[in-house]
Amino acid sequence: MKFLSSFVVMLCLSYETVAAPTPARLQRKGTSYKVERVRREGFVADGASALRKAYSKYGITASTKESGADLWDFEPYATVKEATSSSAAASSASASQTGEVTATSADDGSEFVSPVIIGGQTINMDFDTGSADLWVFSSELPSEDQEGHTIFEVSESSTFELLEGETFEISYGDGSSAAGVVGTDTVNIGGVTVTSQAVELPTTISAEFIEDTASNGLVGFAFSNINAVSPDQQKTFFANAADSMDEPVLTAQLTDDGTGEYELGYIDTSKYTGEMANITIDSSNGYWEFASAEYAIGSGDTQSIEDVQVAIADTGTTLMLSSPDVVEAFYAEVDSAQYSNSYGGYVYPCSATLPDLSVAVGSSHLVTIPGSLLTYCEIGTSSSGETVCYGGLQSSGDSEIQIYGDIFLRSLFVVFDLRGPSMGFAARA
Repeated sequence: MKFLSSFVVMLCLSYETVAAPTPARLQRKGTSYKVERVRREGFVADGASALRKAYSKYGITASTKESGADLWDFEPYATVKEATSSSAAASSASASQTGEVTATSADDGSEFVSPVIIGGQTINMDFDTGSADLWVFSSELPSEDQEGHTIFEVSESSTFELLEGETFEISYGDGSSAAGVVGTDTVNIGGVTVTSQAVELPTTISAEFIEDTASNGLVGFAFSNINAVSPDQQKTFFANAADSMDEPVLTAQLTDDGTGEYELGYIDTSKYTGEMANITIDSSNGYWEFASAEYAIGSGDTQSIEDVQVAIADTGTTLMLSSPDVVEAFYAEVDSAQYSNSYGGYVYPCSATLPDLSVAVGSSHLVTIPGSLLTYCEIGTSSSGETVCYGGLQSSGDSEIQIYGDIFLRSLFVVFDLRGPSMGFAARA
């Protein structure tokens, strides 16, 4: 694979030296906690929905282009809405013994859910490095809002305690929202256990969340300074668990199809090849944010990004959203690619060959994403009988940050390290 030999390229910039992660303790406990990502059966990818989800999460305004194709002769595939899966529930009993948690993909890679044990109850939830709250569908919601979801039954937990006076409210750019009360309980993820973890229980929730029956809540792995609890912000599960792990890290090793695994507490050197690029993270905005001000397309020269020069790594976003300048330059190199106003993003014949894309991580390294991994999904057939694909690389619009989701992360072995904080990027083994 070309990527493995071209992972790190030193830029012609001032070189920053960032120390590699070091053990938090002198003596290793030898324990790691794996959370597998497994594709959910019965789901298909929907590129336009994945883009709308990302835009709503970050309050990005969708735009149209005068030159955008209406695709009047484009016949989209029928969308498969939802299907049920029992694989996560079936594995929950053994998970508590092995420390491994089976995760299930919804929307064919646009969302991943994993069993989380709250107060002894196993509930499928999203893992999201782009947010900092742990909230769950519960018996506090009206009964009609609970339908189709696995519910955390407050009365069945002997360890739940209500935090008097604490509330939370989360809202997104598309109007989706959740608000309610806050308590604490014992939370176990793959064997990592935190007692008195803040758990947010919506009493009101918008239709967007209710209709998403693949997920029953969210576990945020961003930084606690964007936690939504008021008047007293609460620490994330990751922050609370840090001292109980050998190393305060979350690693992500995703495969080409979006499956793979997360691992807590340990950096497994067998999971990557070559050297790891370690970069400093700016956590002041609550995200895993780093400089990303350079790019190159294929074998072309390295170019500066003029408008948006930072990025965040977000496991809760499917696509890779880059500066509009980067995206336009990229698709200019793809045969017959065009912006579709109907789909809100770039589409192209699936037979087209996509060039590799290199983007800066930090001020001294480029990572290369193979063009073969930059297609998200097939979306239909043109009148000429040609299959049409939706790009995994789309524009970050009017956002002040680029959002590097699964399309970016699945090319790499990635370390989210609370020390520093810092991130590590390496080629997957």
